[in-house]
Amino acid sequence: MTVSGWLFDAYPLNGKMVFWIKDEGGCSFRLEDNWTPSIYVGSESKVDLNILATNLAVQHHIKGYDFVSRYERIGDREQTRVLELDLADSSKRLPLANTIEDIDVHDKFRLYNVDILPQQNYFYEHAIFPLAQCKVDVQKEGRLGWQITDDVRFTNYRLPDFKVVNLDVSLKQEGRLPSFTNKIDTITIKTDNETIEIQERSEEAVLQELMREVGKINPDFIFTNDGDEFVFPYLIERAENNGMQLMLNREPIPIPKPPSGGKTYFSYGRVHYRASSVMLFGRMHLDTSNSLIHDSRSLHGLYELARVCRVPLHAISRSTIGRALTSMQFYLAHKRKLLVPYRPTNLEKLKTFKELVVADRGGLIIEPRVGVHERVAEFDFVSLYPNIISKLNIDADTINCDCCPNSKRIVPELGYHVCEKRRGLVPESLEIPIKNRREYNQLRKLATNDKSWAIVDSRQGILRVIGHVSFGYQGHAHSHFGILDGHIAICAWARFIANKARKAAEASTYEVLHLIIDSLFIKKSQATYQQYMKLKEEIEQATEFEINYEGEFKWIALLPSKNNPLVGVPNRYFGCYEDGTIKDRGIETRRHDTPYYFSKFQREVLGIMAQGNNIKEVETLMPKVRETFQKYRQKLKEGRVQLVDLIFTKMLSKDSNTYIVNSAERSAIYQLEDEGKSMRAGQVLQYIIKDYYRKNSRKRTVPVELINEKTTYDARRYIELLARTCNSVTEPFGLTIND
Repeated sequence: MTVSGWLFDAYPLNGKMVFWIKDEGGCSFRLEDNWTPSIYVGSESKVDLNILATNLAVQHHIKGYDFVSRYERIGDREQTRVLELDLADSSKRLPLANTIEDIDVHDKFRLYNVDILPQQNYFYEHAIFPLAQCKVDVQKEGRLGWQITDDVRFTNYRLPDFKVVNLDVSLKQEGRLPSFTNKIDTITIKTDNETIEIQERSEEAVLQELMREVGKINPDFIFTNDGDEFVFPYLIERAENNGMQLMLNREPIPIPKPPSGGKTYFSYGRVHYRASSVMLFGRMHLDTSNSLIHDSRSLHGLYELARVCRVPLHAISRSTIGRALTSMQFYLAHKRKLLVPYRPTNLEKLKTFKELVVADRGGLIIEPRVGVHERVAEFDFVSLYPNIISKLNIDADTINCDCCPNSKRIVPELGYHVCEKRRGLVPESLEIPIKNRREYNQLRKLATNDKSWAIVDSRQGILRVIGHVSFGYQGHAHSHFGILDGHIAICAWARFIANKARKAAEASTYEVLHLIIDSLFIKKSQATYQQYMKLKEEIEQATEFEINYEGEFKWIALLPSKNNPLVGVPNRYFGCYEDGTIKDRGIETRRHDTPYYFSKFQREVLGIMAQGNNIKEVETLMPKVRETFQKYRQKLKEGRVQLVDLIFTKMLSKDSNTYIVNSAERSAIYQLEDEGKSMRAGQVLQYIIKDYYRKNSRKRTVPVELINEKTTYDARRYIELLARTCNSVTEPFGLTIND
């Protein structure tokens, strides 16, 4: 039997790999392969490996073993003999690794390929990827033969039409907060064409009707809001309470109950929280509050990420971009017969204090010249950091390699040499994202309608994030093939390149108002477009890296620190291009915690200011800005603003019970704790200000979970904050609102 279509889903089950193929007509086919992954063990003693293999072979999760040749470390020039353990059960990878570590009291064994998902292992081994267009032959002994007619390098690939539904549940809530003990009131299923409301006499009937409707619609994607932490665990609990099992998978098995509690982690200076995910078998569950994407319009970015990184859709939707990068590296490691260490072991080169002073620096920043400026041009390097990694071959294997001590490729300031003979694994892994993004940017310019533009924009957007993260992940503690010296080298190259760009601009008599890592803001009286294009060529010749001319600002405000008006803030500015487009950084419209009402107001104010072609014309528009402020102020004063537009959003940096300062956030936390709800670091707290100047700190704000029809907001405090929001953008032009 041969099945043709697109690889939609893959997961291990009962000692086999299960696949779902979606064909041209929209039908889904289930296939199985008698395959399980392997893990590897290295040791200096082959006798010890033989003893280990003999002892483990009697355990039920080992179905066989062999000795094979592999590269153990990224810098190895010769393969070594390692023990390959074939698992009978994919889920026993970590328990088996822990067993080996427990008996390895003398650190004789080195473990490899332990923490790779079985699906990913299968993808690497068979050179396939999610949503690949393929033909699959069911062969003898339950094995599958794959014929791929697709490639992750393709940017014009075609996909089938997927069925998408949104699932929502309302409760017969008894307390102030929803609880698993509350009975179901209504379940709503929304498709592209209709909205189905399920409301029956009994809870059992509601659940039965839910399962019937999902079976009839047969969706590929089920979107929820808070589905991982509440909706699905709640439905599973209510089904069990009624003596039922919740059957919403394509696979004829019930949805397993997820483990309680999520995970708090630290990434790029922020604390994040991720709830334990609820996986559907044969369908995709996407929780918009616990996923890389927030609605169905972003699906094409998810498709691209899954394809390029070879990670199943469900896993990649809950993953960090670092995990996506890792998977690309793992695939190349598999091709090179390089094993993936269970515990990353790449160490930083020891440095003296003097060396640290030189090495431990970030990108080049020239402090902005505070104030409002006219006719300022902006230039941005194209994907500077990923291009440095790829073009200059920066990798744990290439920095200070043994084979090229006389390399002519020397890292500026640091004196490190870079390998000239071999391509690094990390630079090679970035080639496809860089190439695909470049093609998508060209396709954006050629898009003939909004739909096609949105698709390619979504795809290039996710690849841009990969490029950004690739730099930071080089020095991450969990990076299997990164090294901190590589991270340091990338920064050194970036400073060197940015400084060359600055010198090229100044040599052509341009004034550099601001430089931040890969962006250059310059000014020259009466400069023309042709002169800017000439400067672009000069910078590219000087640096050997591509740079874009982003446009010329009619005016731009480089903002000062709130603590010192004479000191500029590198990433806090706003300005208006010649075509009327506003670009802003670091102000309220860019902050995730700003209530919608304030963001809307500030965008309207910036829209008014964009009508001015120079500083003087913007200043003449300030009376109109003041009128707009008064309009928004009056609505607040009269209580005519909806509460949903006044919600503050705060990501907790620590567990809720550790907040002790008398703040607006603490007031909301107190009330949630009174209702029995505690919050973990990384979770999002939302609240409105009810009575800011009240002495009782427990009543100053109200968390959104406790808002009811009697809840009101503190108009005085919101008006004060509205004035502050206005002043952020009007003070540089002479208007200060004192309210």
